[in-house]
Parts: sequence; structure tokens; C-alpha cells
Amino acid sequence: MATTVRNKELIRGKILYYLTMIYPRAATLPLLQGELDMFGYPIPMEDLHFQVTYLIEKGLAEAEAVRGPIPRRQVTLVKATTKGIDTYDGRAEADAGVYFEPRDRGLNG
Repeated sequence: MATTVRNKELIRGKILYYLTMIYPRAATLPLLQGELDMFGYPIPMEDLHFQVTYLIEKGLAEAEAVRGPIPRRQVTLVKATTKGIDTYDGRAEADAGVYFEPRDRGLNG
């Protein structure tokens, strides 16, 4: 899949969409990668890390490193922030770097 600017914005929107749907729970990066693949946006882990970092720096998501099931191995958990949820719901100013498809906005979007 071509990595256009719009494609990157769509991927960020899909990430935030999914994180909003599971809030207040968090997702691992491999889970996010699998969900994006099911949404039709396959993405290498390196690119996913970049997109998640973008959302974190914008204050739309947050990440926490926790101890994983394998000793001495950390797992990154990502979840939406309240700002991210408000942005998704249309109650906060839209971010030009994140695009939500109309069908992802629900009845209120």
C-alpha cells in the first residue's frame, strides 16, 4: 500500500478509533498492528511505532511500558487520552494529521 500523507492520516485515525472503542483498556502494539490489518491498513511494526509516537506527542494517546509475560521483557501498552477521545468525538479541535473516515465517527460524527 502506498504511503501517502492521506494514508498516514487514515492510519492514525484508525489507531485512535480503535483505542477509543476499547477505552479505558489499552492495546499492545502487536494487537494494534493486527487490528489495522483487519481494517485493511497493513503496516510494518516500525511504521506503527512512528504513528503511535505521533499520536502520543499530540496528546491523543499515551503509552506505558509494563513487564510482559516473558521475564525481563517489557510490553508497551497504548491507550487513548481524554483529549484523543474528545478529538474523535468532535468535541475538541480536529488535528490535521489525523483523519477519521465518516463511518468511523458513529452517529454523532
